[in-house]
Amino acid sequence: MTPVDERKPRTAWVREDYRRVVLAERPSSFDRIGFAMRALSILRPKNLTVALYEGRHEVEVDRGRAWGRGPGKEWAMVAIPSHASRESIVVALAELAGVADVPYVIETLLSSADFDG
Repeated sequence: MTPVDERKPRTAWVREDYRRVVLAERPSSFDRIGFAMRALSILRPKNLTVALYEGRHEVEVDRGRAWGRGPGKEWAMVAIPSHASRESIVVALAELAGVADVPYVIETLLSSADFDG
């Protein structure tokens, strides 16, 4: 058995990952991409080109600068899985557009968007 040298400092690394997942209590059947497109047509984010696609695990947003399109122009890709709730889609898109903290915007989007696709 190798003796332990008590003079050597011990380093413990702890990594904690937290993931915000918003799931509907009962998954419903609706056109999630169509719902997101309708919400984007209401939000109309300025200087931002958005691509929506079907994801696997959670609503995920990637964004970056659109270098060839001029100053201040950006792109974003939004993954929308088949189990995403309306609320998680709307929250992600409102955050992307920079209006998630505006009072009642989430509720307004949920009530205004076409739920049936």
